[in-house]
Amino acid sequence: MFVLIGQITMRSLPRRMTICQSARVDILMRLLAVLCILWLAIPALACTFCSGGLLSQQTLREQYAQATIVLQGRLKNPKFSPDGVGGSTELHVEHVLKVEANFGTPKVVVIPRYLPIIGDTPSDYLVFGTITNGRFDVTYGLPATATTAAYLRGLVQLPKEGTTQRLGYCFRHLDSPDAAIVKDAYLELGKASDSDLMNAKAVFDATKLRHWLTDPQTPAERLGVFALLLGACGHAEDGKVFQKLLQESPHPERVRGNLGGLLAGFILLNPQAGWDQTASLLSDGTQPIAGRIAAVGTVRFFQTTHAKTSRLAILGCYRKVIQQGELADLVIEDLRRWGWWELTPDVLAALSATPNPPPILRRGVVRYALSCPDASAKVFLTRMRQVDHKLVESVEESLKLYEAAPAKP
Repeated sequence: MFVLIGQITMRSLPRRMTICQSARVDILMRLLAVLCILWLAIPALACTFCSGGLLSQQTLREQYAQATIVLQGRLKNPKFSPDGVGGSTELHVEHVLKVEANFGTPKVVVIPRYLPIIGDTPSDYLVFGTITNGRFDVTYGLPATATTAAYLRGLVQLPKEGTTQRLGYCFRHLDSPDAAIVKDAYLELGKASDSDLMNAKAVFDATKLRHWLTDPQTPAERLGVFALLLGACGHAEDGKVFQKLLQESPHPERVRGNLGGLLAGFILLNPQAGWDQTASLLSDGTQPIAGRIAAVGTVRFFQTTHAKTSRLAILGCYRKVIQQGELADLVIEDLRRWGWWELTPDVLAALSATPNPPPILRRGVVRYALSCPDASAKVFLTRMRQVDHKLVESVEESLKLYEAAPAKP
């Protein structure tokens, strides 16, 4: 996220700048470097290919864990306060999912909010709250039937350490007729880590995933996750599903928005064809930059989850990016962070191969060389100190101040 902000910001800058402008750029780059470091230090808590807003949402299971009382029932008698500020609504309890022992088993609780029940508005409701001085304080609520309550009860009864079991339970509820259940079940899958999803591949159903991927009614934001899951649990012939989705040019909007997940699923099912398509996309400067950045995300996914088996393919893709030039700074920084030094000749040649290389690429190559143990990197730095010693010193200082040593290969 912050890395991409840095790329976009620096690519929008003019190549010729005054000394004052250059100083401001240097400050901006240092700030971006700090933000990137902080971001990279955060563990991967959600699937790489889920839509970006999922991490900020809480699942019903998470809401349940934080609440001291969870009730499901029907809303009745909504009233405004006499002063016109606020109001109240009765919840006639049908199911008690969680409650403090000293609170008893309530039949009716008063929610200190006006929740209108108008016309055909469903009155079924699920509320989460706490008890403060004998008073019920609502922390979260949503329209939900007894079926939703049963889903939640089954979910929270699963063992906490049973991640695969939980993901399988949620996957089986993705075709529920209850919209609240489907939303929460997908949220559980989307917030799972890549490794958890890969480890749980046996609990997913390829037939369902094929249908959802090809069904135009499937919400577009779910396609990336479904593609990854089909890649994990499907068979070689399922590669045809991905070929059909990826063959249109230009890609439809549904495909463009989920390109990273679709490429990952394709690679999992047909490594040769999938990696060839990814490499071709990354080396084609006429392709939309958003698509190529999505393909970089796919490569990063495999470096995280399949580094040993995919190393040669990853390096082949990144060599093409460096040679193409436009996103070279992104992948050079990846290689440096990973401690993968096989492409050192390509990285060190990037500045001479690029006419008027932008500042972000110059800094990226120098940063790589300062971290690289190869003798050729030392020779490169000696030459760079003669050409632009201030640049080398500035990057050297930022590494000492803000970054830990790169990972060993």
